[in-house]
Amino acid sequence: MWSIVLFYVLLLSTIVNGSPRTDVTVSGGSAGSAMATQLHIAFSNDISGSGLLAGPPYYCAQGSMLKVVTDCVFGFGSVNEIHKKMKSYASDGKIDKLENLLGDPVYIFRGKNDIVVTERLAKD
Repeated sequence: MWSIVLFYVLLLSTIVNGSPRTDVTVSGGSAGSAMATQLHIAFSNDISGSGLLAGPPYYCAQGSMLKVVTDCVFGFGSVNEIHKKMKSYASDGKIDKLENLLGDPVYIFRGKNDIVVTERLAKD
């Protein structure tokens, strides 16, 4: 009996609410910031913004554990290289379309005296 009632409540809520939510955002600090960045970029169709605290840029490690403790911490190579990789992932269907990111708010924070996440790293 309750399963029938629950079914109709869920069906009605789907009809009333219409399309899925688009107000989902992600945030994180340090390694959580890296994960939030990856989630926002990979699932940009469903995630509409991110807040990042003292974290590295997307794809800064480029699959290398050595780069995690060097490039991702103290600066990395080229923003253009990262953008090319993102475009490649999007064209292969590995991540959502990059156009979905346009207009999404992204808040990036770091400590003024942070020697690990440098100002250059945060700005890039």
